[in-house]
Amino acid sequence: MTLIPFDPFREFNRFVQEAVGRSREGFLGYQVAGPRVDIYQTENEVVVVAEIPGLESREDLDVRVTEDAVTIRGEIKRSAETRDEDYHHAERFYGAFARTFTLPAAVKAEEARASYRNGILEIRIPKAGRGRSIKVDIN
Repeated sequence: MTLIPFDPFREFNRFVQEAVGRSREGFLGYQVAGPRVDIYQTENEVVVVAEIPGLESREDLDVRVTEDAVTIRGEIKRSAETRDEDYHHAERFYGAFARTFTLPAAVKAEEARASYRNGILEIRIPKAGRGRSIKVDIN
C-alpha cells in the first residue's frame, strides 16, 4: 500500500470541487472543474496524463510546454439538445478550461510529444541533462 503525504492544498481543492462543483455555473461564474491530471517522472522523462473525455477533435486542445511547466487548454462542448434545467444530476464538465502545472524537473520543451486516445491526453517530455560544471577563470 502506497501512502500519500497529507497535502492541505489538495484537501482544500477537493473541498472547493465538492462544494462549488455542484453548481453548473461554478464559483462566481468561473468553472472550477477541468481535467484530472497525473504527473510522474522516470529516469529520463516527465510524463503528464490528463483525463479529457468528450473532445470533438484534437484541435479543441492546446498544449504548451516550457522548461518547468505544462499548460493544457481546451473546450469540451455540450450537445445542444440538453438544457441545464433538464438535468436531474450533473457531474460531467463542459466548457473551456485551462490548467498549468509546475513540473518536477527541468525538461527539454522542444522535444515534448503528445498523444490523445480514448479520452486520455499523454504528454512525454525528456528531462534536461544536468548542467555540467564549467571552470570559470578568475581575473
